[in-house]
Amino acid sequence: MNSYIMILDSDYRHFKALESCLIHASFKTLRAVQVDDAKSLLRTYPIKLAILNQDHGNGHGYEYIRFMREHYPDLGIIVLSDNSSSLDRILGIEMGADDYLVKPVDLRELLARVRRLLERLNISSFHLNKGINFSGFGLDRQKREVTWIASGEKIHFTNREYDMLLCLLENANRVVGRNTLAHVVCGRSWHAEDRSVDVTISNIRCKLRQHNPADTLIRSIRGTGYSLVIRHE
Repeated sequence: MNSYIMILDSDYRHFKALESCLIHASFKTLRAVQVDDAKSLLRTYPIKLAILNQDHGNGHGYEYIRFMREHYPDLGIIVLSDNSSSLDRILGIEMGADDYLVKPVDLRELLARVRRLLERLNISSFHLNKGINFSGFGLDRQKREVTWIASGEKIHFTNREYDMLLCLLENANRVVGRNTLAHVVCGRSWHAEDRSVDVTISNIRCKLRQHNPADTLIRSIRGTGYSLVIRHE
């Protein structure tokens, strides 16, 4: 494995427990005690994922999550926190965290989430960094553009529509729950009366069908969410 998992944790015993679990699963780890240590490691090593032990007293706050997301957009970020409030979880997601676990953490669950996130990041890195061609469309992640390849016509999406389409593409051929879409794109939890996710999906479908009416790209999964079914070209 050529990349590393960075653990930002000032608690040595907590770090050693995480490190032992990850090394046993054949991952390479690096430790950062302070934010400056983490910044130095990120500049030096090929780090794929960061695990942040959130301690409001040691400076490992959400502003640092925002920094990592802005400067290392492909970095996976998992937050471990003592705070179980929904507001804290939402803030973590809004700042750029990919996952949020409340301590004490079951190390088996953490390992499963690490593997799942790395799998998704590897798929995204392989396809999205080079762009995606799917069902006649081309998506350019850097320019945030979607094009109908046959004519070169750019398809206008609002920021929310683009982000939701990208979220579905990053999880192509898998079911993405409404709550996940609401957190990632809208920055809030989903509830049964909330139609924002469904309305945004409907708008995306309409714009895609204007160019490719024969292909049902986004499928509704009853009671769960949506799945974007694509053939990579």
